[in-house]
Amino acid sequence: MNNRRLLYLILIGATLSIGVMIGTIVSGGAKAGEQKAAPLIIPDPVALSNAFSQIAAQLDPAVVNINTESLVDQPVRRGGRGGGGGRGQQQQPSDPFGLFDFFGGNGGDAPSEKATSVGTGFIVDKAGFILTNQHVVDKATKIKVRLDDKNEYVAKVIGSDTDTDLAVIKIEVGHDLPTAKLGNSDPVKVGDWVLAIGSPFNFDHTVTAGIVSAKGRENLGSGSNGFQSFIQTDAAINPGNSGGPLVNMAGEVIGINTAIISETRSFAGLGFALPSNTAIKIYNQLVQNGKVTRGGIGITYVSETDQTLMRAFGVKEGVVIQDVTPGKPAAKAGLRPGDIILEIDGKKTATGSALLDIVASQTIGKTVQVKVNRDGKEMTIPVVIEDRNNILGDETTNRSLNRDDQTPGAEASLGLRVAPVTADMQRRFGLDSADGVFITAVDRDSPAEEAGLGEGMIILRMTTGGKALDIKSMEDFRRLEKTLKSGMDVAFMVMYPDPRTNQYKRRVVAIQVP
Repeated sequence: MNNRRLLYLILIGATLSIGVMIGTIVSGGAKAGEQKAAPLIIPDPVALSNAFSQIAAQLDPAVVNINTESLVDQPVRRGGRGGGGGRGQQQQPSDPFGLFDFFGGNGGDAPSEKATSVGTGFIVDKAGFILTNQHVVDKATKIKVRLDDKNEYVAKVIGSDTDTDLAVIKIEVGHDLPTAKLGNSDPVKVGDWVLAIGSPFNFDHTVTAGIVSAKGRENLGSGSNGFQSFIQTDAAINPGNSGGPLVNMAGEVIGINTAIISETRSFAGLGFALPSNTAIKIYNQLVQNGKVTRGGIGITYVSETDQTLMRAFGVKEGVVIQDVTPGKPAAKAGLRPGDIILEIDGKKTATGSALLDIVASQTIGKTVQVKVNRDGKEMTIPVVIEDRNNILGDETTNRSLNRDDQTPGAEASLGLRVAPVTADMQRRFGLDSADGVFITAVDRDSPAEEAGLGEGMIILRMTTGGKALDIKSMEDFRRLEKTLKSGMDVAFMVMYPDPRTNQYKRRVVAIQVP
């Protein structure tokens, strides 16, 4: 009896033990199947972020705030596009698009009223030489420079260059100053990271980041010219940034922030900086001579590459001469309107800016070898470089055309009407001869109008398929006009009156026959 009872208790205990074990296993299995939350880990700092802060810390001591005072000579246009820093406004040169702004101009309400403006600069020599924009210090009666340590000094202008909108100013501190390193702007690529440092709206040492969004931007507004080829960036640039550095990821200055395109005069994603290589050339001349000397040969040319024009002349690239200044190096050497400049001293001149840079950088008095294409044949002509200022200073004319001389003319398929150049026109307008045909009318929305041909122009030459024909009479014009077929490219050499300068000039335009 006792044995049976003991066995019964043992069985009950064993059963309970087995149940506990099974429950434990099942419970553990269920917990093993649940997903556990992974712990959060603080990540390492992003390398690019570190690079930005390191570059900013490195460059900041060399970046300066520039405040200027000036006396306004003319009343300003209230509410218009104007000067820098939001402090004063001055009417800017005419801009048909109303978009392009060079920051840093001065302003005021009446003649002789004191006005202030703000801009940026950066120290490039420990002795206190500072590079900035010319428009930041233009006509300033007083220039104050504030350093990173908040100390202010009065600066003097060492030299300035309107063509590139650059200026060098200097402060006397009594000790060495930190400097910014200028880099080579040629290797810069679209997509490269850059930082812009400056004093937008007078907020010192503001750093913005972006990329290089384009290179070689030209002809952006009335304030720009052939010596300005900009780096485009989406790093925020605002009034007061003018003259500040655009910096690459090596901490080198590769551009000088100059302007933006915006409908509001505030940052809209398109900022423009003058390349450092241009700035270095100008700086060296300004600190050594106080001025910039450039070479010239006395020509005007088609500044932008026009593929229709290139096809008409039968070449792939080059710069078409529009006019040659009498008595100047190009004319003396025998260069002619319609010649296509291919190379100078072995350097290709694929664009107008390339040609201008090569010629301008030459030593005055040097003879260069100019390779041209003339009527389909290549030849090399030696040309002596002259001071560009002398060439520009001697360009005068008293010739102009008057619409009163328009007469009904022959109608051409290109959308223009022409008439003979008479002896009376030759005498009245001071023309060298009565050669050419006079444009009396241009049809609206015609290929001729779209190309830029207009009333009052005289057609001197037409070129198609690389073959040129001088247009000396109506018969020459009609004969060539009859050979034109749809899709052909035709280049016109014309003479026209320039109302802005009152100078009589030549121009080359191209039309594709409809």
